[in-house]
Parts: sequence; C-alpha cells; structure tokens
Amino acid sequence: MAGIRTVLIIDSNGSDRGIVAGFLEEYYNVIDTGSIKEAYSILSASTGGIVAVILDITKDDSYGEEMLHFIKEREKLSRIPVIMTADTESEETEISALSAGASDFLYKPYSPVIVKKRLDNIISLNENASIANDVQKDHLTGVYSEEAFCQKAAKILEENPLAEYAVVYSDIENFGLIKDLFGENASIANDVQKDHLTGVYSEEAFCQKAAKILEENPLAEYAVVYSDIENFGLIKDLFGENAGNNILVYMARVFKHFIGRDELCGRMEADHFVLFLKYDKEALNENLESVVKIINDFPISMNIMLRFGVYKIEDSNMPVHAMTGRALVTVETIRGMYGQYVAYYNNKIWEKQVHEQEIINCMEDALKEKQFMVYFQPKYDIGSERVAGAEALVRWQHPLKGFMNPAEFIPLFEKNGFITELDKYVWDTTCGYIESWIKNGYPVVPISVNVSRTDIYNPGFIEIILGIIRKHNLEPEHIHLEITETAYTDNPKQIIEVVKQLKLIGFVIEMDDFGSGYSSLNMLNELPIDILKLDMGFVQGDMGTNSNNILSFIIGLAKWMDYAVVAEGIETEEQIQMLRNMDCNFVQGYYYAKPMPPDEFEAYMLRHNVLDKIDEIHAGNIEGIKFKKSQGVMLIVDDLALNRKILSKSFSSYFQIVEKENGADALEYVKENYKNIDVIMLDLVMPVMDGFTFMKHLGSDKRYKDIPIIVTSQGGEKSVEKSFELGATDFVEKPYNLRIILHRVQNAVIASRK
Repeated sequence: MAGIRTVLIIDSNGSDRGIVAGFLEEYYNVIDTGSIKEAYSILSASTGGIVAVILDITKDDSYGEEMLHFIKEREKLSRIPVIMTADTESEETEISALSAGASDFLYKPYSPVIVKKRLDNIISLNENASIANDVQKDHLTGVYSEEAFCQKAAKILEENPLAEYAVVYSDIENFGLIKDLFGENASIANDVQKDHLTGVYSEEAFCQKAAKILEENPLAEYAVVYSDIENFGLIKDLFGENAGNNILVYMARVFKHFIGRDELCGRMEADHFVLFLKYDKEALNENLESVVKIINDFPISMNIMLRFGVYKIEDSNMPVHAMTGRALVTVETIRGMYGQYVAYYNNKIWEKQVHEQEIINCMEDALKEKQFMVYFQPKYDIGSERVAGAEALVRWQHPLKGFMNPAEFIPLFEKNGFITELDKYVWDTTCGYIESWIKNGYPVVPISVNVSRTDIYNPGFIEIILGIIRKHNLEPEHIHLEITETAYTDNPKQIIEVVKQLKLIGFVIEMDDFGSGYSSLNMLNELPIDILKLDMGFVQGDMGTNSNNILSFIIGLAKWMDYAVVAEGIETEEQIQMLRNMDCNFVQGYYYAKPMPPDEFEAYMLRHNVLDKIDEIHAGNIEGIKFKKSQGVMLIVDDLALNRKILSKSFSSYFQIVEKENGADALEYVKENYKNIDVIMLDLVMPVMDGFTFMKHLGSDKRYKDIPIIVTSQGGEKSVEKSFELGATDFVEKPYNLRIILHRVQNAVIASRK
C-alpha cells in the first residue's frame, strides 16, 4: 500500500515523530513534519492520498486546535480522520478535541500495537463511510437515489424551518416509445438492476439471472443461500445507521469475493443477502465459515451474528422466489441458537411449512366459529399468597387437529398480521367475562391481556380498546395491557408515545418477557410502564450465584424505579423462597395454578382469598372494629406505588390520604402540615431518604412527638428494634394483612388522642 495510503504525522518532538513513523512505515506511506506551516502546505497540496493525520498538541494547544479546524473546515480535507496526541492525560483537552472533530485521542508514551489498531480502525470506518455516502447516488445518472433524496430533503427542512420549498416530480410521457424506437443500452439496463447501497443484484434481477443460469445448465447442482445478521437492529441502535450501512457494503464485498462464474449475490432488503452457488456441501461449509470470520473482522466492537439458510435446488422449474423463500425459512430454524450459523433445508422444514399453510387457510373460519377460547391463569401476591390478578391466554380447539399449542399459531399470526384480529377477539371476550363477574357479585381482579406490536402500530388502536371497554361498562383499570420487551426495542419512539397515551387514560401497563430482548437501562428509564414481568428463563434456568445476582439486581432496580415485579413460570417451592427473599411482588406459574377455562376460573376465585377484595374490610363488616371517620391526614410514605395504592384504598374512607415516595418529600410535608396529620404509614427502604433517617428527623423536633408512626416494611428483629428505638408506634411487616393493619391503625390513632 506504500505510496497509495499516506499517513501524515505532525509533531514538534522529533523523537516521538520518529518512533511513530518507524513502526507505521511497514504498513503506510508516512510523511512527518514538526512544522505547522509545512503541514499546512502538505495538506493544501494533497490530492486525496492522505488517509489519516496524527496531530500532537503538546507544545501549544492552540496550534493543534487551529490545524484541526483547518482540516475540518475544508471540503477537500474534511473527511480525513485526525488522531490527536498529547504528553499528559487531560479529560478536558480530550473532550475538547473530540468535540471539535477529532476521530480519536492517544497519550504518550506510544504503544505501537494500540496506535496501529486505532489507526486501522478509523481508516477502515472512514473508507466504508465514504463508500456508503457515494452509493447514495443513482448509479445511472449520478443524482441522489430516492432514499437519499428523502433523507437529505428532510434534513434541509429541519435546518430551515422558516424557508419555503416545493417538491417537483418529473417524468417523460413518451419514454416507452423512445425506447421502442431507439433501443435501450444493455449495459445501462444491467447497471440499474443493482442494489443502490451495496452494488450487488437487486432481488428481481437476482431471481431473473438465477432462473436463466438454471435453464442454461440443467445438469449442474446449485443451492440458494439466504443470509442475515441476527443482531443487526442492536448494531444500528448502538453504533448508528451509517455504521449499519457500512457493514452491509462490507458484507457485499466479502460475498462477491467468494462467488465465481455462473454464481450470484443479491440483496433482498435490510441485512438480508441471497447467494446462488454451485452445490458442494463441504466447500460451501468451508466458505461460509470463512465469510463469518472475515465479516467479524469489520472494525466494530461487538460480534456480528450471521445466520445462513441453504436450500439445495431439486426442481429447477420452481420459481426462484420460492427457492429463496425456502432458504429464508431455513434461517429461521437456527435463530437464537448460539454457535450454529448454517442450516440446510429438509423434509421437517417442508412439513412445517405445509402445517403453517394449513393454519393460515383455516384461521378466519376458526375465529368466526369461536374455536379460539380464552383461558385464565391466576397471579399471586408472593407475600400473602392471595390471588392478585390473572392473565388471559388464548387456546385453539381445532375440530380436526384437536387442542393446538399457542406456540404453533401465535408466532405465525404475528408474522402475517392476523394477530390483531385474534387480539381484538381476546380483549372482547375477556371484558365480557369481567362484566359478567361484576354483575354476579363474584370477586374481580385485574386481568392482563396481550397487546402485540402490530396492534400498537394501528392508528385506531386506542379507540378500538376503549370501544371494547365501554361496550362492557368497564373502566381501564379492569384490564392490564401486556406489551413484550421486544416491541419497545423495534420502534421505541412510536410505541412509547402510544403507551404514554394509554397510561394517561388509566390503563396499567406491563412489560412482558423482560430479559428476552435487549432494552438498555436508559430505555428502561424512559418506558411508561407500571409492572415489569420477568421472562420465565430467569427462574427456570440454572440459578447459580451469577444468575441470582442478576435477578436480584433487576428486581431491586425495578423497585427503585417504582415498578412492581411479576415473575412467571414458577414451578417449585425453591423458586418461591428465592423470589420472596429478593422482594419480588407477584408470581405466576404451575406451582399455584395452570391456565384454566372461564368456568373453572370462576370457581377457583370463589374458593380463594382475593387481594383486591377491599370491600370486606369496612368497619361495619369486621367484628370488634368501630372506626370513626377522621378529618385528618394519613401520610403514606413508600417508594412503591402498588403498596401506596393498597393502603390508600383501605383507608380512604377514614382519612384524607397524602402519598409520598421517599422520606425527604415526606419530611417537607410534615414541616408544613404536622397539625393535620393523624398517622404516618412508613416504609423503611426508600431512595433519597430512608425510613430510619426520616424518624430521626422527626424525633429531633418536639412538635412532631405526638404523631403516631406505623412502620410498614420487611425486616428482621433488628429492624423492628431500631424502629421502636427511633419512636415508631407500631411495626406491621409486609405483605399487609389488611384486617390486622386496620386494627393497628385504629389503636395507634386512639392512643395518640388520649
């Protein structure tokens, strides 16, 4: 590469300059100078050969900054990546340089390995970015492609909100006649069959050319190979759209390197490529293994998870689109399987395709004939072991195939869009049962229903779900909406906006299958949810030390963020004890109850204590309690909204309720309103200020000594002793027994008034 790819080193220290030049000369053509003036001359005369600049700023920061600005402000030089260097580590200097446009920063003394690696990385990324930028142009005319035109127009509109623009569309009315009369340049026609970003064949051109090769070579054996990147969405989220495009351009180059005569490479969409290759299984496996290794050499700090589906062509008369479809179906069989990147089409896959088509053929009739049934699986409060809710689950009783597992049809319906019709049926059926239970005076708990990402993308979704609620004379609080974690990561902005509207209306939102996707902590902080439902893999796998630590961290984090936690898939007493120790709120699984049809669920609810059956806990219904209504305030201090809600519902008939999320906010309220407070219900473990610290502050001021404090928390004897030492009137351990806590509050308030 000497004489072609040039690196310019600018450093006033000749020794340092010589060291860097010495170990880079083997790989690049190196120019070095200690003079800023000479550097200006070199760069001004550059005709594109300089691929990177290493610029030292030790002698005088302003010289380095001026040189960096000189490079970045000139169109001809602005794409050259600049690595800044310095003698002394300074976070302020590094941030300033990176903000001004430097690509990287290094400190002396140099490590040859680090310098070489950093330099290789930024040069490779820069070259790929240039390629991605160039291929935004239409190959035939040199103007912008449709996608690039739209992106750039949107950016101009954003940057010039007050300017007036117009979009003008142009075509040639007699263009077809012109081509008929004067012909069409064959080479041009060939060029426009290429994918605009990667330069490989478009889907249509690939299929046409593959069909022609098969026709001309009837005795040869070929295969169609479908490829995609399993974690491509994550790569784009972490490194940006440009990085994703650069990877696709790089992949296309690698694929083209491995294809020979009468072989093809095409791009279907996004990260999906398709290859048409001569069939030799041993050689194919070796080549695909090499492709995986080479593509993972792309300069990005994460593994690129490639998957390949191979369909050996048995019938050359089959449409090529159908062949690529079989290769695609084959890829799906190894999705999510670590260490397996190649799968071959076989009879089992074919049988699965046939089975899926049979399901599709009868799904609409099944809905009309009510073959789908709604089952209910209870959720339990882990402390009191009382029913706190349930999940509505769909089952299919097919007249010929019998009982069908949801795993057979739900993923298929999610792909073909029928899931929306099925979801509406489940919502309506569930609300119908709730309406019936209320009319019959049966115990009612919130029922969770599943909402797919397809539902949320529907512009009329909110009106549909509200229409069903109103039809059955219910309130939004009667059903919880379960939305999977992966739905949030697909299109977070749109889904978060819709879910915010649902919360404002009054729906409780649950994130289902948390841990099955890749939500970042930052995204989790932005999500408008109330309940985190853990993926069953967290509790059903190998619960070693690390797994326990992760699970405990997630539950603790959820409580810190004011989310309740539901763990599903619970099957053993050991799992219950583990989750109870971690302060999990609710559990669901076969340990307590399997999903059951509505009539069994009704009977089950009548036999069991129900957490939300608050109407029993009234003074007139509990023997021995004569609780008089107070005009005073009950101050509830707890970081978890669910705990505050339970207490608030229990005592709202007797007190004015004021809720605070932590001790600090509660203390400010007490200072202003202590004369009106009849009792304080206090949690111990809270952010900002815990319960112990709160009681210390109250104990230091005589004005607050007559306010009874009932501690409501989990803890051992030490917590109880310390609470009483700090002035607590009573201690009620979570989970609450509402009958008991009503007595305790009554006793504490009466005692304080004497």
